[in-house]
Amino acid sequence: MPSIAILGEVMIEMAPTPDGTFAMGVAGDTYNTACLMAGLGIRTSYLTSLGGGEAAETIRRHAVGRHVVLAEPGDDTAARPGLYMIMNDASGERSFQYWRDTSAARGLLQDARRLDRLLKALPQASAFFLSGITLALMSDESRTMLAGHLAMLREAGVTVIFDPNHRPHLWKGETTPVAAITQILPHVDIYLPGREEEEILFGCEDIKATVGRLGDAAPRIIVMKNGGGICSYNDDGKAGEVTITPAAKVVDTTGAGDTFNGGFIAAHLMGLDTPSAIAFAAEAAAEILAVRGGVLPAARIDLLNKKLASLV
Repeated sequence: MPSIAILGEVMIEMAPTPDGTFAMGVAGDTYNTACLMAGLGIRTSYLTSLGGGEAAETIRRHAVGRHVVLAEPGDDTAARPGLYMIMNDASGERSFQYWRDTSAARGLLQDARRLDRLLKALPQASAFFLSGITLALMSDESRTMLAGHLAMLREAGVTVIFDPNHRPHLWKGETTPVAAITQILPHVDIYLPGREEEEILFGCEDIKATVGRLGDAAPRIIVMKNGGGICSYNDDGKAGEVTITPAAKVVDTTGAGDTFNGGFIAAHLMGLDTPSAIAFAAEAAAEILAVRGGVLPAARIDLLNKKLASLV
């Protein structure tokens, strides 16, 4: 069975309901990806810190229910998980408010020694995934340590996957997102940027410009997400495009990119070629657009699992 280890922060989510109240859930960009991948049959470990308290226990129960195996340092019971609130406009587009500055996960990601110990205890896996949000929560020392760890993982045959998932408000130190992303990209096998963030961060308007920018350090596979537009890719120097059918129903855009990532990575690890994996990922993303919150309901994941099984 393919396996993956994912590094990131999982939080308590407050999502709006039709009656104007909020429903409590569990989510976070890489955790949304983890839940989908585990439901699609990928053995999934999630590296984070939750701390103590009932909110942490709520997240742990959620992970068990979604077959995601949590890997925690277990040495920070005084800290608590982060929390965020989703607000949607009439078109379903979302905005967020966060309470995460003192979260247990942020404390772990800022502490290079604790994080190094957790990474060294990493279960053997086929792939390793992280996002730019995770990178933004780290200290400079942690990022440097991580780059070295990613290099070792690749030498051991592990596929390293990265989505820049740019959130400007998270970058509070002197290090810029461009510098941090540039530091780890030489150690990445699969790069999953969005077209808009590539343009914002690096001035690259299309995948050809991205491949040119990266040169010999370009990851083996680059998939440039573009919402409901054409998705372009470069696979070992072979360029291509996949036409995406826009979702018929958009209730909430939360987790669309995360779900695309999970669908693509799972399909790739199951052996689908890049255009087929993109097409499947787009179907998965359309499913999350039709519901509220960042994690797909288990029943919808079961349907996607059957679809993926029919493609493999």
